[in-house]
Amino acid sequence: MPKTAHIVLGAPAEQAVFPEPRQGDSVIGVDRGAFECLSRDIGVTIAVGDFDSVTPEEKAALRSSAESFHEFDSDKDDTDAEIALKIAVNDETVSDIRIYNWSGGRLDHLLSIFYMVYQPRFKKAIGRMTLYNKTNTITFYPPGSHTLVKDTARQYLSFIGMTPIEELTLRGVKYPLDKESYSYPRALVSNEFLEKECRFSFSTGLLAVIQSGDK
Repeated sequence: MPKTAHIVLGAPAEQAVFPEPRQGDSVIGVDRGAFECLSRDIGVTIAVGDFDSVTPEEKAALRSSAESFHEFDSDKDDTDAEIALKIAVNDETVSDIRIYNWSGGRLDHLLSIFYMVYQPRFKKAIGRMTLYNKTNTITFYPPGSHTLVKDTARQYLSFIGMTPIEELTLRGVKYPLDKESYSYPRALVSNEFLEKECRFSFSTGLLAVIQSGDK
């Protein structure tokens, strides 16, 4: 049965959001994010990380409570987030990947999250991976035709070319486009839905679509 993998990272308390997993979903808690799930009675399927941001007592609680616990040395090639995404991508029962608490801290960590979509090993995540925080949702799309449902909590809609984009068409939005091409990465921001859903298509490139609000 297809399921959602919820990857929960650590974030400053004022920025943190947490999943509401359905039965059968998996929760991959990353370092501090794993303990924050535990403290909110969110069951942790897999806890991963070097756990340098939890106390020994908190780590012991995670080790005994998580269904699976994987501790890594702090000197490693992959970030904790990359390890978690690799687990989700390699799970053939996962159809949807949601990443929480990716912002609000260090800028280098934020950029490393965005840059994961460029890695060939994570190509399968494109189109089914969404980033969540309190004011934004970000989904990455491959070329093709797509339909997007409006998040009623978000007013604005932006289309961010992560690469050059060819033949971008937008329908059902305040500022439509018809087969526009950009030879460099271009951020088309502050668009809006006209209805409950919009449609967009493009022939080549990688597109990030952001639904956002001011608060």
